[in-house]
Amino acid sequence: MERRRRQTQFTQREIMDVVNDPRYTPYDGGLHYPKPISDKLEKLGKLTFALYGDNKLEYEFTGLNSLKHKKGGVWLTEYYESYEAAPDVIFFFHLVRPSWPQEMKAFCVDLTTNRVTINNAQIGNDEYSPRDTSSNITFATIEGRGAVTGEAHEFTDDFTGKVAAWKIGDIWLTHHYINHRFFLNEILGVAPDSIFLTIAEPAQYVCIDRARQLYVFSWREMAGPGILGMDVMDFSTMTSAGMFFGINETDRFECYAMSRRAGKWLSVEDRKKLHKEGIYSVVGNL
Repeated sequence: MERRRRQTQFTQREIMDVVNDPRYTPYDGGLHYPKPISDKLEKLGKLTFALYGDNKLEYEFTGLNSLKHKKGGVWLTEYYESYEAAPDVIFFFHLVRPSWPQEMKAFCVDLTTNRVTINNAQIGNDEYSPRDTSSNITFATIEGRGAVTGEAHEFTDDFTGKVAAWKIGDIWLTHHYINHRFFLNEILGVAPDSIFLTIAEPAQYVCIDRARQLYVFSWREMAGPGILGMDVMDFSTMTSAGMFFGINETDRFECYAMSRRAGKWLSVEDRKKLHKEGIYSVVGNL
């Protein structure tokens, strides 16, 4: 697959060295504009996520950025970050240390319905290369916290055919949601006709709650270094809380929070005007 920049094709040994490089922290990156950190999980203390059958994930949130979770019968202590994507909808993520290939888990936890979407990701993808990320989305409920209500989290094609403009950090871009497995991403400048890049990326869409306009969006930047992006999107406010995970274009390991700071659904007329007069002609002072 053609990449917008040739990526270093590391061996697995070299990837391990990149991931464990002590000179860098993975929790800061180029688009690091997260929402304020949430303390709701720390206040809850413990949560058990019930998956299919008898499978469970046990978590204990021991501090604002410290948790314990059980893996193979052993409790591991991890750094984590937690953000409120919408009222009582928490997005949190953490690395799994030690793990090889390097694993990461990201969660959308709906404390209103006690339903959960989990993205299990790792560096290494058999279809592409050892540096590309792969991920698997699963669903769970919160055990022992009360009734599980609302509709189940599920994959969706609700976005198909729609276009949205988003501001991430100081960058504007548009997403063309072309079908339920891909989206077309235009990275924009501020001047008319200043499209830096147009690329199609594989994506996954999960409906959290249609009435509250809440969705999970996850994608892999296959035209670039193969990193994973995921965020919980609140379309009632056109904002989100999310993260990036993988080895970036400068060959550094990253696992850091980001957010969509503003957004707008674009009509056909908006899109014509955008390409003629520039992004601010359709988003104003958002």
